[in-house]
Amino acid sequence: MIKTPIKKIRTVFTVKNKTVLTPHFIRVVFDIREDQMELLSCVCSGSNNKIFIPPQHCNIIYFPDRAREIDTELLATLRTYTNRKVDLQKRELTVDFVAHGDNGPAARWAINATAGDCLGIGIKQSDKPLVPDAEAYLLVGDATAVPVISAILEQLPEGVAVKVFLEVATREDEMPLISAATTDITWLHNPQPERGSSLSAVVKELTDVHPIPNHYVFIAAEHTTVKTLKDYFRVQLEWNPRLIYTAAYWRSGASEGTAV
Repeated sequence: MIKTPIKKIRTVFTVKNKTVLTPHFIRVVFDIREDQMELLSCVCSGSNNKIFIPPQHCNIIYFPDRAREIDTELLATLRTYTNRKVDLQKRELTVDFVAHGDNGPAARWAINATAGDCLGIGIKQSDKPLVPDAEAYLLVGDATAVPVISAILEQLPEGVAVKVFLEVATREDEMPLISAATTDITWLHNPQPERGSSLSAVVKELTDVHPIPNHYVFIAAEHTTVKTLKDYFRVQLEWNPRLIYTAAYWRSGASEGTAV
């Protein structure tokens, strides 16, 4: 079977509007231009993307591959993010940012973003669903995974059971999660996630060790949490590794997460 090659998109989007959703979540909506419509026609809401952040007081995106011809201080900074939604009817691309102050380039950009500002975004074209069909789901994530888990829930059908564990900074950061599926949601609060998390301990305590057949697990969080839960489900409980997806979206003390 010949696989269709994945096409990578890299272009510049312009801010349409911005909304402060909660004390630590900022939603930025970008205009989708006519020439970008076809590029995004095979992009799934909730898929991973790269963002290219311009330096402060600069509204031009110089991608990193121009390092030989552009002053390095003007080059965009690369981060990995999840698009919250692609809406071709409204011609809007939505990205939700987690903001714990302005010490990081992505949060700083989002805090200061206004209509007309530019952001470089790289996306892989794919119509592959975020999760496969299953009878039940376990979705686990910290604040960085709220956008993708929200998108997953919106795409699930009726008739499936979903258990969700989400860790955010404060109670005020809890957001409505919409799904046709039957959901059981547990919110945890952690104002200083860089100092450690109880997410893995709570998941192990409140998860049935015997999954029903065709039970899919999705885990996305800080590296230590992801590694702990990956070992727990795959090694200790011996759940089917083909039905477990794990991704470390960030690592405490580092600026970029890596897949686990």
